[in-house]
Amino acid sequence: MKKCLKILFLVVACSLLTPVASPAQFWKKLFKKEVKKPVKKNPDKNKPVAKKDEPKLKKRVPPEYPAAGKKDVYRIDVLLPLNLNALVQNGKPLYKKAPDHLQSAINFYEGLGIAAQAMQNKDVKLEWYVHDITDPADNIAQLTTGKKMEQTDLIIGCVQSNDIPALAAYAKKKKINFVSALSPADANTKDNPYFILIQPTLKTHISQLIAYADKKYGKNPKYIFHNNNTSGEKEAYNQLRDALIEEKDLSIVDCSRLKLTTDTLSRLFDSTKVNVVFVSVLDIGSAEQILNTLAAMPRSYRFQIFGMPSWKSLRGLSQQSAYMGLSIHYTTPFYYDPTTAAGKYVTTQYTATYGGTPSEMVYRGYESLYWLSHLLEQHGVVFNKDIGDVSAAPFTRYEIEPAWSRENDFLYLENNKLYMLHYQNGGYVVEQQ
Repeated sequence: MKKCLKILFLVVACSLLTPVASPAQFWKKLFKKEVKKPVKKNPDKNKPVAKKDEPKLKKRVPPEYPAAGKKDVYRIDVLLPLNLNALVQNGKPLYKKAPDHLQSAINFYEGLGIAAQAMQNKDVKLEWYVHDITDPADNIAQLTTGKKMEQTDLIIGCVQSNDIPALAAYAKKKKINFVSALSPADANTKDNPYFILIQPTLKTHISQLIAYADKKYGKNPKYIFHNNNTSGEKEAYNQLRDALIEEKDLSIVDCSRLKLTTDTLSRLFDSTKVNVVFVSVLDIGSAEQILNTLAAMPRSYRFQIFGMPSWKSLRGLSQQSAYMGLSIHYTTPFYYDPTTAAGKYVTTQYTATYGGTPSEMVYRGYESLYWLSHLLEQHGVVFNKDIGDVSAAPFTRYEIEPAWSRENDFLYLENNKLYMLHYQNGGYVVEQQ
């Protein structure tokens, strides 16, 4: 393990528009609105309209946990896609700087190292092991069927959705927590009180986005722009449509079936009102095209635009001249302020150890180990009953809550804390939900 860490340190150092009622002419084919069926009047005024019997939902039953079990020393296993075999051969690094696609995992590891040192300074005794899950000898199957993690007290995994089922099942069997620190996917996990999703699901993002928009712009006309090119975009669109379908003034725009122009959109939007536009497009390039078209609309049109969590990577949001006149909102579960005491500490330690400025993944790695180590030290191995203790979380006010199915069956634990980022005219503000 120490050898791997030394190697890693060496590498790092080296529609058609489909609105849901337009006139029955040409534009009706382009912009058609959802027409609600009229309610049939009861011919017998003395006989009430019968309601369909709705099944009663069962009572939600929270999971039961064993005694927490405190220890003198806690072991934490961290799973990262470091791809060391591609970075180092025969003990020699192949790159002066690691490729961009591996930088996130390396930065997360660097943040872990800073947190481990901070915990050591606080006399919190930890043993932490890093597994390169791209190594055949250390992949998910080996880790969950072998003995390498047999003594672990906590698993922190920067893994993709296809790795989650095996790890979640392993955690449940061992009665230790598996914290998914990267993917927003739940991988259809059910009845697993030891699976903790730090990155909220897309459903959680969208439900809070809609709640925020409804609170501020509930009476304004609503629009959904979608293209459904990927399964994630289909999921986002379906959730938006299902949540907004009862809106009296809702238009749905299929961006994949018609090239958007200011001329066609001027026939859709209302220049006398604020137009609330939900864009369920995750692809950054496609989202930029839509935003640029909306930004080119005449200034008489006003917009409040609500986008996807992937929009944090939009280049225009870091450029003062982009999307002028637009008011853009999107959610993020993580917001790290480098001007706080914790932010300054990470920056100082990172610069001294690695040089340069820490990225978001450095902060995420630091916070994950620092906060979760505190939970272990204060509350024991099974700290779930006290997971609301965020007193040691350096940046994020985590809100870990049970996720439930439609039938009120317990699924897993999920972070519901989201920040609303509001960008307008070259700057943005962070609005806490």
